[in-house]
Amino acid sequence: MYNRIAVVAACAVAALALCTGTATGQVYPNKPIKIIVPFGPGGSTDITARVFGKFLEDQWKQPVVVENRAGANGIIGTEALKNSAPDGYTLALSSNSTHAAAPYLFKKLPYDPIKDFEHVGLFGVFGSVALVPAGSPFKSIPELASYARARPGKVFFGYFNTSSQIPGELLKAMADLPIESVPYKTITNAVPDLLSGQIQFMFMDYVAASSHIASGKLIPIAITEARRLERWPNVPAVAEFYPGYEVQAFLSLTAPAGTPKAIVARINLAMREAQANPAFKGQLENLGLRLRAMTPDEYQAFLLVELERWGQYIKAAKIEAQ
Repeated sequence: MYNRIAVVAACAVAALALCTGTATGQVYPNKPIKIIVPFGPGGSTDITARVFGKFLEDQWKQPVVVENRAGANGIIGTEALKNSAPDGYTLALSSNSTHAAAPYLFKKLPYDPIKDFEHVGLFGVFGSVALVPAGSPFKSIPELASYARARPGKVFFGYFNTSSQIPGELLKAMADLPIESVPYKTITNAVPDLLSGQIQFMFMDYVAASSHIASGKLIPIAITEARRLERWPNVPAVAEFYPGYEVQAFLSLTAPAGTPKAIVARINLAMREAQANPAFKGQLENLGLRLRAMTPDEYQAFLLVELERWGQYIKAAKIEAQ
């Protein structure tokens, strides 16, 4: 008897999540969904949003529009999400840039990364890789350090989000290198300058870097995670030269605060279904994202830990809030 009651209760919860009604009695979703990407095309957030958007379209039979709103290290797009209607039809790809690093990088942030959002779930975690153009005069971190010390103030690295900024600044601080950073609005602005030699190197997350490495135009010289990867076994970790160095990032999905819990649960279920789908899993894991499925509560607990972690990164990198 008790087992039957438990089954019925579980089915009721599932039905609520799967058949969420709107204020007008219509079932969610019944119209197009927008996913805001707070960065430009071509980066990890953009790629993940488009792969997930295609999965949702196939499953829910509703159009999914991906809208890039780049600028201010992801703040512009994230603020747009905060100000959107909390009805489940506007979501955003969130990340360490928007929800873990921003509070330490900016004195005045137009949103609270915890209170102003419903934290739907985590897609996965990844590191960044240091890249140099194929014709670079250095092909390793020790060679980069020697090259920079012989040319103080003349070696530059580019960045377009915190996954590209913090690794470079942390390397600069830990190795005491006389290098300078150059900010870019988007990855598509930065890559041409790297290829042409206007900047000498750049950290790029695995997902965004994969195609550039495969082309042979950019060469990986080190990764930011503590251990080498199976996919690039000959690429050392920065920590092999500077013990204690480690930077790991994440990608997640967020909705405006006040979005009904049943709708959040419905979207989270779709995320976890996608992560179990071989095609979806293969696409993102082949690019370097390590998928980690979480419930909304699990993801919020994870985010609180990441806030502390990124605060430590930024302190170690000696970056002052702007």
